[in-house]
Formats: sequence, C-alpha cells, structure tokens
Amino acid sequence: MIEAVRLGVIVPSVNIVVEEWYPRVVPDGVSVHFARMLIADGSSPEKIIAMDREDGMRAIGQIASCRPHAIAYGCTASSVIQGHAFDERLRDEIRHIAGIPATTATDSIFAACRALGLKRVTAISPYTEAVDTAEHHFFAEGGVETIASAYLDIADGFRLAEPEPDAILDLALTAWDPRSDGLIAACLNFRSHPVIDALEAKIGKPVVTSTQAVLWHLLRLAGVDTPIPGFGRLLGEH
Repeated sequence: MIEAVRLGVIVPSVNIVVEEWYPRVVPDGVSVHFARMLIADGSSPEKIIAMDREDGMRAIGQIASCRPHAIAYGCTASSVIQGHAFDERLRDEIRHIAGIPATTATDSIFAACRALGLKRVTAISPYTEAVDTAEHHFFAEGGVETIASAYLDIADGFRLAEPEPDAILDLALTAWDPRSDGLIAACLNFRSHPVIDALEAKIGKPVVTSTQAVLWHLLRLAGVDTPIPGFGRLLGEH
C-alpha cells in the first residue's frame, strides 16, 4: 500500500476525458484532484491563450491549495501554440507557487519519448490543421521529428472527445509510417488511451498519448513507480 499521494491536474473546462480515467487506474493510495480553466466556445489559438492568461494562474493556485505532491498543466495545445519558452516559464511558475514538481502535457510527452527512445514519430491529433502543424514544429524544436501524420480538423474543444477509440485506432494505422520509432497521439481531451495496447501490438513500436504520458510523468514526479498494465509500454514498463 502506497502512502497517500495526491496528484494535481489542471485542465481546460471542456475536458471530459482524463477526469474520468485517471482516478480509475492510479495505484492504491494515490488520489487525483482537478482544477479547471474556463475556455470560451471553440478552441482557436486566441481562445486558448486567453484561457491561459485569464484562468491559468487561478487554477494553479486553486489546485496547489489541496497540497498535491506533483502538478500537471494538462493542455497540450497551450504549449504548442505559445512555444517552448512559455512551457518552461509555466512549469517554473507552478513550482514557484506550489513548491512541488511540475510538468505540462508537452513536457510529459518529451519525457516519455526520452524514456522510450522516440526521435522520429508518426503523430496524430484531433486538432485543426493550424494547431496540428504548430505541433509538428514544436516537436521538432524539442528534438522529435514528425515523419508522418494525420489530424481530424476538430475546432470545438468539447468535441475533441467525440471520436471513438476504434476511429482513433483506424486514424493511427492509416497514418502509420514503419520508419517511425513510435507514434504520438496528442490532446488530453482525446480518447486515445484505450487503444494503446492494440496499436502497439499492430505496429510493434511504442505509443505515447498526451493522456497516458501526463499520468505517467505525474506519478514518477510524485515518487510512484508502480506499473499500470493495459495502456502501453510507458505505463506498464517504465
């Protein structure tokens, strides 16, 4: 039995995916607590930036008040749109406010790629073309090259959660380039985690999703290394 560990997760108000999944799969003795940032209808870059500026700091202070052992800022697009300097500054601000380890969605993805040895990837997302393209540039600047990709062109932040896992699996297999070291599925409001095991079995390579990588990185930052089977090599073996 693990001594009580609390994980803090900050998400856009439209996210309906990770709040349901994380508490169901964390090891005994670990609890997950959420703060939400209000985002206006849609998920344009302008609205995401407004969400970060208007509600981001409030959400950090709110989740810090329950004294978690690590905090994740759970919006992949926030960092993709605003760049690596924003991402680094955001993590510093969380650490300063809460006094504990902190990560972001993209920081977790890069940590996962390092753990799994991914440098050339196939990438999929539910995002619009503009955000998806920005994501590939962001990954490249962080040392991860996207050599094949596919996106669903969904502009409404709430509707990012609509694609069913089977459709996500089909999207990934259609996009897959066997020259890749693995596959990345971006977005924390995307139901990609249920198909990780099946996808890894089909492509024979590791799969990293925003949803899975954030949980894995949060647990490790909080000192929990208990494997979680059923959601890929990252959570099961690293």
